[in-house]
Amino acid sequence: MRRRADPVPGRSEADRWAGQRGYALLLTLFLLAIGTAVGVTVVGNGLAARKLARSTSVALGAEERAALATWQVLDGIALSGRAPVSGQAGQIAVDGGTVGIRVMSEAGRIDLNGLSRQALAEAIKALGFPERQAVESAGVIAAWRGMDPPGADGKDLRMNGRTALWSLEDLDAIAGLDEGVKACLRTWGTVHARGPFLGRQSLEQQGFANTGFGGGGGLIVGSMLRVIAVDPATGGQFRTVALFRGNARPSLKQGVASPWLVLEWMRPVSGGSDCHL
Repeated sequence: MRRRADPVPGRSEADRWAGQRGYALLLTLFLLAIGTAVGVTVVGNGLAARKLARSTSVALGAEERAALATWQVLDGIALSGRAPVSGQAGQIAVDGGTVGIRVMSEAGRIDLNGLSRQALAEAIKALGFPERQAVESAGVIAAWRGMDPPGADGKDLRMNGRTALWSLEDLDAIAGLDEGVKACLRTWGTVHARGPFLGRQSLEQQGFANTGFGGGGGLIVGSMLRVIAVDPATGGQFRTVALFRGNARPSLKQGVASPWLVLEWMRPVSGGSDCHL
């Protein structure tokens, strides 16, 4: 039987090896290109991750400083036994940085849970809003929380916990609420302190900080404070609301107990939520 001739005349074993080496070289270059692309992606992601970690670390540091400053303020007020100066603002040095602090009374504000729809409309109007806008805003708030509370006169301390506003940030969930009204209620409203609203003049007067305190601004059981801590580095603002429960001396077995019952702790506050009367 005759041997079949090579289809490619003159092709030798060396030629075949050369072709295979060329294919291997192309494959190697292709894999190298893929590896380079993956490496660039990994390095890029690594840089982004480090930047994110740094920014997160800065944010966590700011929150920790704000928390320490808040406790310093509360401890100082408890030791002094006095109400803060109305709208007291200042700076506290903490861990090599500074934290801006504002201390205000929580009592005397607009009770978003306890006021009737009519009383709530009157309170919003007292902040400077037109009557129609105040009535509409009070209506959507009352509808969201379950209309009027028991008594509907703003003096009944009970409220329905299932429909009440638990935080000022709940205002964001109320559809149709005017943004300007919402901003003012974040500043001058309360979901913690019960009682009738005493009018705009009660917020403007110097004695506002003494609302809910004893005679002459003395700290008493039940006094309620709002502390806003502001970190200058990040601009972050954090709100804490605390109720004074007394400086009772604990036994040795009990250890040291805080004189404050914290109702809200370090809740982030939008920087654009201020409302000036």
